[in-house]
Amino acid sequence: MTTMRPEGRTEAENAARATLPAALDCVHCGLCLDTCTTYRISGDETESPRGRIALLRAEAEGRLDADAIAGPLDRCVGCRACESVCPSQVQYHVLLEAHRDRTASPRLLRRLDRVFSSRRLLHALGLAARAARRLGLLRLAATLPSARLRALASAVPSRPRRRLPRAGSTYPALGERRGAVSLHLGCVQPELLGGVVDDALAVLRQQGFEVHVPAQPTCCGALHAHAGGGAEGRALARATLTALQGATPVVPSAGCAAHLHGVDPQAGAQEVLLFLAAQGLRGPLREQRVRVAYDPPCHLDHALGARDQVPALLRSLPGVELVAHAHPEVCCGAGGISFLREAEQGLAMAAAKAEALADAAPDVVVTGNPGCLMQVEAGLRARGLKTPVLHPLALLRAACDA
Repeated sequence: MTTMRPEGRTEAENAARATLPAALDCVHCGLCLDTCTTYRISGDETESPRGRIALLRAEAEGRLDADAIAGPLDRCVGCRACESVCPSQVQYHVLLEAHRDRTASPRLLRRLDRVFSSRRLLHALGLAARAARRLGLLRLAATLPSARLRALASAVPSRPRRRLPRAGSTYPALGERRGAVSLHLGCVQPELLGGVVDDALAVLRQQGFEVHVPAQPTCCGALHAHAGGGAEGRALARATLTALQGATPVVPSAGCAAHLHGVDPQAGAQEVLLFLAAQGLRGPLREQRVRVAYDPPCHLDHALGARDQVPALLRSLPGVELVAHAHPEVCCGAGGISFLREAEQGLAMAAAKAEALADAAPDVVVTGNPGCLMQVEAGLRARGLKTPVLHPLALLRAACDA
């Protein structure tokens, strides 16, 4: 039943109207257009932040309903690159998330909750994905006509690996102890990108930090929040932060770190590379002669506002040469589950990112987010390239293993 308020509008209409002041902050200057990955792919004004804000304003003023604007809003990957260049400092993500919270599919949210609340189910899915990759079945799936199946198959890393430390375990610091941290594991990373978990443990320990792995929720809620389950996403984030209390929470996933920080900035959750950059690396460090292209995760750049720390950290590693590539600020298209919801768009964005990286011809590509790692590697693989795509922790581990 539709609930009517005294002024004669539905609850959803009143929620839409509440966003009008923020929508009016946009001066329609267009500086956001070149940073918007969906606009760069489509060339369509309604697929840009400026166009989407105009649609949200039309909804708030009653000129359009939520269904009429759903397509362009659903196709946004939520990278927040527009916010970094906006002269009016429009909090675009607040408008986007409010719209998605009003219009999210209950069926989608139930699926997310079912999959990402169960470590056992994630393990079963991870086992199936790892077996399918080893047996070559995913190469066959990549030829299917369904874009969603192709995107799902290509997202599985070329060498998937599981690494899930036992809940409640503690790993002692090596050498002089500098402090203690609580390690956030996440959902997909332990099942498909276990090397990142191993690298995080190794680097933190070598750098003098005792690492605690407390029992924690399977998912921090970032995927839920991105898909319109704001309340569930915030609840999972608070539960995760509570579980990580007792030592500095460190997060080897930029998207998760941004989500946790956004829900409670006072809880002290830190993205692992930013934590290490702030602490400073202790030596000796081994030289690696390698040309590296760093593709920054969107939420590290635009949500946490940390653009310089990771490049500086990488440049501090002996022998590492950073090579530039075109438009590193533009999203690779992963965007939480956007690469599946809008599969054709996601494949096009991965191809554009792969083209830019291929032109730079690095020895290795590094990026610090699970979705980015999988999406960038998928784009390069589709282009026939075998350039390794690693978390920056892999380079730090090789350097620290002196």
